[in-house]
Amino acid sequence: MNSQHSFYPEFDSAEIRETIEPLSAFDDDLLSHLTIPTPEPVSSISSAAVQWAAEDERYPFQRVIRSLATAVCHPDPLSRHMELFHDTDEIILQLLTRAETRLKDTCTRSLVAAINKASTEGRLTGETPHERYISFVGGDWSDTLSDFPALRSAFGHLIRNTAAAFGELCERLAADRGLIADIFGIARDDVVTSIGQADGDSHAHGRSVSVLTFASGARLVYKPRDISCEAAYEQIVGYVNRTAQTDLPAARTLDRGGYGYVEYIQAEDVSDVSARFMRSCGELGAVLYLLDARDMHFENIIATRRGPVPVDLETLLHPARVHTGPKPEADGNAYETIARSLYGVGVLPLVFAGKDENAGHVDLGFLGGDNQGTAPFKGLTFENPFTDRIRMVLAAQEAKPRNTVVPAAGEEDIHVLAERMADGFTAVAHAVLRDQDGWAGMLKRCAAHLRIRYVHNPTALYAQILRMTASAAAMADPATQLALLKRIAIASKTSDRGIIVSELRQLAERDVPYFTADVTSTVLRDADGNDTGARLAQTPLDRALAKAAGLDRSAIDQQLTLLYSTFCARFPDNHLTSARTWDTGAATTERTALEDLARTLADDLVRTNLPDKFGHLPRTWIGPLASATAERPWPCGVLGYDLYTGRSGPALTLAAAARLFQDERYAEVARQIFSTSADILAGRRYEQRSVQQTGAGAYTGMTGLLFTLHAAGLLLDEPGWAKAAQEAVPLAVGQLAESDTSADVISGVAGTAAMIAAIGGPHAEAAVPELVGLLCRMVERPQAAWFEQSGFAHGVAGVLHALSVLRPALIGEVVDRADTAISTLLDRLEAFYDPTEQNWFSNIATPERFSTGWCHGAAGISLALAACAEHTGQDRAEHWLNRAVSNTLRHGFGRNLTWCHGDLGNHDVLTTIAAARADQALTARVAEVEGEWLRPGVFRQKLADRRSRYAHTNSVMVGTSGVLLHLLNRLSPDLRSSPLSLTIAGL
Repeated sequence: MNSQHSFYPEFDSAEIRETIEPLSAFDDDLLSHLTIPTPEPVSSISSAAVQWAAEDERYPFQRVIRSLATAVCHPDPLSRHMELFHDTDEIILQLLTRAETRLKDTCTRSLVAAINKASTEGRLTGETPHERYISFVGGDWSDTLSDFPALRSAFGHLIRNTAAAFGELCERLAADRGLIADIFGIARDDVVTSIGQADGDSHAHGRSVSVLTFASGARLVYKPRDISCEAAYEQIVGYVNRTAQTDLPAARTLDRGGYGYVEYIQAEDVSDVSARFMRSCGELGAVLYLLDARDMHFENIIATRRGPVPVDLETLLHPARVHTGPKPEADGNAYETIARSLYGVGVLPLVFAGKDENAGHVDLGFLGGDNQGTAPFKGLTFENPFTDRIRMVLAAQEAKPRNTVVPAAGEEDIHVLAERMADGFTAVAHAVLRDQDGWAGMLKRCAAHLRIRYVHNPTALYAQILRMTASAAAMADPATQLALLKRIAIASKTSDRGIIVSELRQLAERDVPYFTADVTSTVLRDADGNDTGARLAQTPLDRALAKAAGLDRSAIDQQLTLLYSTFCARFPDNHLTSARTWDTGAATTERTALEDLARTLADDLVRTNLPDKFGHLPRTWIGPLASATAERPWPCGVLGYDLYTGRSGPALTLAAAARLFQDERYAEVARQIFSTSADILAGRRYEQRSVQQTGAGAYTGMTGLLFTLHAAGLLLDEPGWAKAAQEAVPLAVGQLAESDTSADVISGVAGTAAMIAAIGGPHAEAAVPELVGLLCRMVERPQAAWFEQSGFAHGVAGVLHALSVLRPALIGEVVDRADTAISTLLDRLEAFYDPTEQNWFSNIATPERFSTGWCHGAAGISLALAACAEHTGQDRAEHWLNRAVSNTLRHGFGRNLTWCHGDLGNHDVLTTIAAARADQALTARVAEVEGEWLRPGVFRQKLADRRSRYAHTNSVMVGTSGVLLHLLNRLSPDLRSSPLSLTIAGL
């Protein structure tokens, strides 16, 4: 018997009591859905159906699943509607294919378990695994369903609902032929040749969209749900076209009250009109943004030469997510802000990347680019197919290719198209801004009678639940299935219970849950129109009107920033860009200019700071989520807790600004973030788990949060923060021990160990020898990619630096072991050295490539060699150091304004080395670099560059807060803070 904790490992006992156990009051009702009787066996079906079911298999168990699907033909679904169709046998086959599609995912894993069991028990005939498979598929497998009572019920739901939905389509189509002829010009006697596949998800008892094809070739989209939003959009676009001088197209509609028909829009090639098309996309984006639209991804908008045409508009005027928890959501929180932004609409590139560094990504946005590599979501796949040893496993799969709307030749083309889109967005937004009363009046007229869809949880989450409940174990035991269905409550622990119960009922029928609301009401209804008992905080219409009333130039600029940043995010970093001279303007080193720029950046961080979802959590920012891996895109989102791209970096920078400028505004934001972080680390159960989910990494996980918390405590004289960081060290070490970690600095042992040592305290002192031992083992038996790279972030130099700076704290045998490892690392580093270039190439696989930054190049190698020379006295380190520093000075500037792989990190490394070695000559060279490359004018120019993704992120390692930290360090060298050398000078 499984315990509740095994079903809900994300919850502790209290959360299970609060969220899961109250749902038991509905168990009898839900179990009745999961044990409903199976349809009677089919007595007779058409010869076409018999032939179809007996076709050669294209996937395992296809014949079994098709045999089950034939139940949809009993009784004859066409007996009363023959006149509607050209070829009734063909329509029957299409209906059967719909049923097959619905049954396949639901039945397959139970069939795998059944054949495995039959094989083990010796009930199959045949000499080979394939012959025994044929024995199962071709034999009497009907008893199989008796072992899976929940599958019998699911089979019944799917067959009954598929048949009923088809019958409903036929009834409606027969009644509406006259109106269809009037609106769409499709003659009454133009018979249907195809009902298409069941496009999209099934809702409301198996209903789904159908694309109808007629004998004339005409096509029409039938939607078995309310289409008042599509109908209203025609009127709204008419208003926009008149008042903003646009020419946006809209699909024609026939609204029949609760269902309707929409003009079929054929996608067209727009590559030769891409500039005009992108301007239209900007215009559409402004309209959808003002209408609070959601889910307008690449499947819901069609590209035509007239412009983009939305074809699925049920999520216009989308309301706020229902929240009934004990703690109210913070007004204007970061998650709500980005959800209601232009980015949240779905028109822009919308990238979802996997968690692993080498994972690929998919782009769901209408204007998104190609999918790359492995998909971020795993899928079920067969092992040993068509045998009695068949298995199904969850595995990574290649991302499926997608059609890009406007293919472009290169980066420059994309930037130009982004500017055209921005022009269109700006034009419509400013037209509405000039007449906000006119927009409000139009919306009240056109939208007064709309019924909108409320999306409570992402479809991907519902699909995950349906996949879990299709396991053989779940299908064999309705109680197990119900327990797994209740996992949907994990995402709704602060939502109305009526929503959860409705989700459970709809999922029990294998439907994607569906909710609606009238735009002038707060009542939330289920797919059948029943009141769920939940209430919206505000009517959808009032919410949209308030958004439009609040439109101003600042809001428009914020949307444009998101627009530009999403297109910038399509391009990975190029660490090897050749140095170029920027148009820097007149040289200046005036302190006033640096101070003015620093204050501007700090003020901007304060201005754009937002609450997290709840007020008791650390505040944050929204923007591109920078990655420490070069080839990964930077999707927009809410900044997390990590140091590389999260909120802790900007917060540390504000703490430094507060100390330098004695400005309480900066200190207030930093205190809110770090005080609440300290409280979370002290043991608040749910929030602490959220922090730990970031992992243990120094720059990508919770160790970076501990380092910034400790450093900010020193800067703002908050000893409680420093202590909280030190007390939380075991959490980070525990995470590291539990994870499949590497040796590298960014997310592995080297960076974590060095940061923990910098944090200090008794826990750190106890952990460091253990971590050094782990690092030494990794050096002694190098098996990972880090040994193939020379750099600091992911390679040999970073491990060398960590062992060098940790060595003074070691005693006993571990010292000798560390020294041996350091010698091994120096030997390995020498393997990367090219005597001709007098430089270290970055990767064994590419000996012709030389980098300059902290992460992969000469600067990081310089930092490692300096630490090695200082703490070990290794002659080779001392000898090579001058060459590495010289390479950094010669090649490391004029690239980009980042700490990770640009000028700011290189400047910090050289400054650190010069200070540690009291090297006046190097100090003078650094000053020359500042005068040539790091002048205030350079910063202002690059920060204003909308084509640079560094200008759009607040990341300390690759964004604006990193620029601010650099400026503060130059203004106050005695308090220099470095996320690279992990020091807070003077404290």
